[in-house]
Amino acid sequence: MPCTKIGTFKSSNKRISCGVPQGSVVLPLLLLVYINNIAKASLFHTTLFADDINLRMSNFCFNVLQTTVNLELYEIDHWLRANKLSLNYKKTNFMLLNSQKHSPTSFKVIINNHSISPADKLKYLGVLLVNKWSWKPHVQKVKTQRSRACGVLTKLNIVQQSLYWKLSITH
Repeated sequence: MPCTKIGTFKSSNKRISCGVPQGSVVLPLLLLVYINNIAKASLFHTTLFADDINLRMSNFCFNVLQTTVNLELYEIDHWLRANKLSLNYKKTNFMLLNSQKHSPTSFKVIINNHSISPADKLKYLGVLLVNKWSWKPHVQKVKTQRSRACGVLTKLNIVQQSLYWKLSITH
């Protein structure tokens, strides 16, 4: 029976009736097997990657899209509950990708009486998606990451050279 250990404190052992202990080596694989059929729960185009689920839907009419999204989210919520899973509403967002100049300001997405927040940009599998169909924020993010990596490599090279220099003097 598993327990929780933090520093020197150890909780009492508790029986697990459902799920897998967090941190388990097989957890990612079991989670994928467990949630694999969520794609059949709704009409969303579904992409799964580890514990990240991406739901996509399109329609030319915003009113139809909003109605359909909310009906299908009801199905997703039903599937989650039936499979004893929960959704972190604070980490759940939606984004409208629109090729038109104006997007509706009143687009509402609700699941289990929780309003889902719209996002102007979302990170998906390391790519920064922006609702204005622009790659500029992602390119800037990559440039910043590259600059940081170059800075670290430069510092490591200086340390390596100085260690080599110190080592060569002692011979």
